[in-house]
Amino acid sequence: MVADGSNTTPSDKPPKSMAGDGDCLASCEAELTREVPTLLETMNRAAAEVNHFERQVSEAQVRHKKMLERWSRLYEDLRAEYGNCIDRSKPYFDAVQALDAASHKVQNAVREFSAAASQHTQAKIELRRIEEKLAYGAHKMTLDQEQQDGLSKATVRVLCCQQERDRREQEYACVLRECQDSQKAVEARRAQIGHTAIARATPCFRRLQQHQLTLATEQARITALEDKLRSCKTAYGSSMRELDRINCAVHSARKSAISLRQEESPPEVTQVSAETEPPESTSTPPELVDNDEVLIRPRVRNTYRTPPLDPVDDSPFT
Repeated sequence: MVADGSNTTPSDKPPKSMAGDGDCLASCEAELTREVPTLLETMNRAAAEVNHFERQVSEAQVRHKKMLERWSRLYEDLRAEYGNCIDRSKPYFDAVQALDAASHKVQNAVREFSAAASQHTQAKIELRRIEEKLAYGAHKMTLDQEQQDGLSKATVRVLCCQQERDRREQEYACVLRECQDSQKAVEARRAQIGHTAIARATPCFRRLQQHQLTLATEQARITALEDKLRSCKTAYGSSMRELDRINCAVHSARKSAISLRQEESPPEVTQVSAETEPPESTSTPPELVDNDEVLIRPRVRNTYRTPPLDPVDDSPFT
């Protein structure tokens, strides 16, 4: 596009679509980064908790290692004092310890089964109450949507509670069989080792079992701390991934805005200065007409030269 000699110049203002790109991009970035402060707070809190739980896990592992060393020294001391009586009686006390663990499982299974059975009974009572309420005067009205939803939810709750009760009942049956097997193993070990050896080694194993209980408690504490640590690391990693996703989305939005701005921008204008003289024409200039409409022809310089004549011999002697 070439500008003429007038003072009209192209507008420096961008089109309306380009003028609105900045506001659109700003609103898009604000929407994308709206959760960034919350994510940063969550990430910082998770990082602090990770450091806290890692320190606690390390301290608990050190304590557990020291307890295990004390238990090993105690076992060697008692073994040196009681001789091979400990080695002979150890299978029996191991079986007793397994029986105790199975008994705890049975007790937990009984509590869970009782809770599931109680929920199932309550759900059936609630379903029966709804059915009786809907059955009363059923010839006078029809069920609306709310009543149908209530009946369906009550029915589903009964089925779910029944499935949970059946599952707890199966678990109780499994741990009960395990407890019975452990009881049989204890009786078999007692008959194999003998009452005298067991009675002699009982004080020794009671002390060992106390230390083992302390070790088990500390190990359970370590496991709980490790679970919390793993949860905090998961939260930290999730926040990091979400922040990275937001960062990529913001960069993508900016690239899209730049591409759109380049597509909608007007072409560059080449301005020609009014002082620039046009190039001289090699052709014959056109006829000019003055104000009096008198034809004025341009003065043309005559460049034709007459060739020289041959000299004439005037001599009379020819």
